[in-house]
Amino acid sequence: MQCRNGCGACCIAPSISTAIPGMPNGKPAGVRCIQLDKNNSCQIFAQ
Repeated sequence: MQCRNGCGACCIAPSISTAIPGMPNGKPAGVRCIQLDKNNSCQIFAQ
């Protein structure tokens, strides 16, 4: 997958079924991940 700066789609659109920092139950599809910063960059993977 090619990440685009400021997109954030990969951190909003899919569901996450496993625990991640700050979201112990994962997240449903369409919900913004808590690790997505104000610039739509992932704070875990730095992308």
